[in-house]
Parts: sequence; C-alpha cells; structure tokens
Amino acid sequence: MYTKKNGFANADFDPKTVITIPNIVTMIRLLILPFVIVALHKGHNVQAFILILVAGFTDVLDGFLAKILHQATTIGKILDPIVDKIFILSILIYLYIYRSFPVWGFYLIIALELSILIGGYWLIMKHHKIPSSNIPGKIAVIIVSLATYLYVIDLEFINNFFIIGINVKILTVLIGVILLGIATVRYGMISKKEILKNNRKKED
Repeated sequence: MYTKKNGFANADFDPKTVITIPNIVTMIRLLILPFVIVALHKGHNVQAFILILVAGFTDVLDGFLAKILHQATTIGKILDPIVDKIFILSILIYLYIYRSFPVWGFYLIIALELSILIGGYWLIMKHHKIPSSNIPGKIAVIIVSLATYLYVIDLEFINNFFIIGINVKILTVLIGVILLGIATVRYGMISKKEILKNNRKKED
C-alpha cells in the first residue's frame, strides 16, 4: 500500500493492488481521450470541452475514492499522473497541429512534463521513492489546463481579448509554462534533498 512521509512515498509494489476502484476510475480518462480528439476534429468544441470536464471529474474522484475506500496504492500513485500527462499532452499535440497552439509553449510544456516523468521514473527505480505533488505543481497544472481549455473552446471573444497588449490565450500559456518550470525545479530540489538524506542514513 501507499505510505506517505515527508512528501514521499515508498515504492513498494503489490500486484494485488493493481485492480482497484480508484485505478479503474483513473483508466476511464484514457477511454474518454479518443472521444475528445474525435469531437475536436469534427469541430464539436462544446462536446470536447464537456468530455474534458468529465475527465477532470474522474481525476478528483479517483483520489477521493482512494481515501474513503482506503485503496491508496503505490501503483495508483504512479498511474494517476501518467494518465493525466498522456491525456493533456495528447490534446496539446492535436491543438498544436490543428488549433495554432504556440510552438514555444507546446515544446516547453512537453520538455518540462517529460523531465518530471523521467525524474520520477529514476527515483522509483533507483531510490524506490515517489515524490508527492507540490502546491506549485498543482497550480501549474490548473493554469496549463486552463490554457488548453481556451484553445479547445475557441470562442471568438477570447481570441480578440487582450491584457497588457497580449492575447489572453497566449498569456495563459506563458503563465502556465512559467509555473510549470518553477514546479519542475522545486520537484528536483526536494528530490535531491530526499536522496541526500537517505544516503546519509545509509552511511550511518
């Protein structure tokens, strides 16, 4: 099971915890994803937006169920952010190709998200630790998601709305990228601190 201490969890895998109600809810997001892409491709922006909101609800629901059902597992702790990244990055790829999502924003978000994934994988494999999400990371996800929603819904007044001379959609992407960068750096710092602490314990 998943045990948390000082923002980290021990990566102790139990095959019996793979099929749990929270994990099933998490996987529903992947089932929703192709319907979102099809809706976007057909120009059904409102339908795509509603489906994304439903997917977002499952993201909240799986964590809630994990707590009340006492089914918070290591596998679930890893699966949830991976599914989240697959979901949002798949939509970003579509928006980049077909909806003029900013090139710089697209590549920076991809690079930062991959950095977090690779860093997390390395921590799990080498140090058997899973860092918990931090506040800057959660805020960054919200802003990046908001930027994505603005390109999904693609309303005319949003396209023509400017703040300090910058299109509001571009500004939202910029803020999201900055916050995601901060979250990535903080993720690396707390991971390094935890690794050094564990190494000192081993030496003692």
